[in-house]
Amino acid sequence: MCNEPFLINGIGSIRCPTLRDIRRLTYLQFCFYLNMLSASTEDYAKLCVPETESRNHQEGNTKSLYGLLLYENPQLLLGILHFFLSDSIEFDRDTSSFLTFSQDREGNKHFNGHIGSDNFNLFCDAVLCIMGIQKSEDREPKFKNKHAAKLYEKLKNNPLSKKKKQDADYSLDNMVRKFCTHNKSGINILNVWDMTYYQFISMFGEYQNARQCDFNDMMAANTFSYKKSSDYKPLDYMRNTDA
Repeated sequence: MCNEPFLINGIGSIRCPTLRDIRRLTYLQFCFYLNMLSASTEDYAKLCVPETESRNHQEGNTKSLYGLLLYENPQLLLGILHFFLSDSIEFDRDTSSFLTFSQDREGNKHFNGHIGSDNFNLFCDAVLCIMGIQKSEDREPKFKNKHAAKLYEKLKNNPLSKKKKQDADYSLDNMVRKFCTHNKSGINILNVWDMTYYQFISMFGEYQNARQCDFNDMMAANTFSYKKSSDYKPLDYMRNTDA
C-alpha cells in the first residue's frame, strides 16, 4: 500500500507508477508494458519477430525474452525499465546488462544491482507483484472422461472463446470518475492522480464492498428482507477483499 519504491536485492528499486504517470504515458502503453512483462519468450517471438528471423533466435542471447527485447526492440526495453525503476540505469556492454544506481542527498551514486538475461524474469515477477497483478499460469484441468477432455479442447480452440472484450464500466477512466464522485475518503478528481495504481485498484475494491455493505445496512434497517437474523452481517464490511 506504500507509495515508496521497493528495493529488490541484486536488481534495484522498483516503483509502482501513479495514475499521473500512467496518464502521461497513456493507458494503452501502460497495458502494453504489463503484457510484455507477463509474456513468454515464445509469445513475444511469434508476435514481434519476423518468421525469417525466428529460426536465428534459437541460439545465443536471444533465447530469452530479455535477449529478444534487447536485440530486437531496445527502445521498448528501455521504456519498461525507465517506467518501473526509480534508479538511474547505465548499459554495460561487457555483460549486455543494465546497471542500476541510486543517488543520495550529496549526489553520490550507489550501485544497487543489474538487470540482464539472468534475472529479467525475476524483475518481471517483482513488478507484477508490486502492481498487485498475478501472473497467469496455464494449467490443464483434470477430466473425468475422454468426452469431457475433447469438449474442453473444442471450446479452447474456438476463436470466439479467445476474444476478450473489456467491460466499459470497468475501464480505468470510468473507475476514476465513479470513485471520485462518490466516496467518503476525501479523494477527488484533483488529488486522485497521486495515488499509485495498486493503491487505487485496492481502494476501488474496498469502495465497491462498502457500497454493498451500505445497501445491506439500509435494507436491514428499513425492511424485513432478512428471514433470519443470521443472514444480516453488519461486520461484513471488514472482510478482506484481497483474500
